[in-house]
Amino acid sequence: MYTLITIFYVSFLAMILMVAFKRHEVKTGKPSIFSRLGQGSDHIFHSIFSNIHKGLSYVNKHTFIAVAQWLTFHVLVRVRKVYVEIKHKALANPHGKHMIDAIRGRGEVKDHGASFYLRKIAEKK
Repeated sequence: MYTLITIFYVSFLAMILMVAFKRHEVKTGKPSIFSRLGQGSDHIFHSIFSNIHKGLSYVNKHTFIAVAQWLTFHVLVRVRKVYVEIKHKALANPHGKHMIDAIRGRGEVKDHGASFYLRKIAEKK
């Protein structure tokens, strides 16, 4: 618990110092020591962000719908495979087959315990 609180306050202090250094840098016009240390990696981050921007510029309504449909298709194909496998295992088990038949309404209806409606359905089959 104390570790979490310590980390929070250290992070909060670091954010305050970053704002203070940036304010000083903007006010004086001279880059701070942290800015000078980071100048070497600016081109790397610039190219990363420009590549991300270029990639996102291709996304519009039509491409978003196409990608969503593609993802949905592949997810549903895998879910269906799992469903078919579970159904196959249930049908291989006699108790599971009886339960699936009962869910589908193909179960046995006995005269003494069934309602008029259920007996009528059983007679139709």
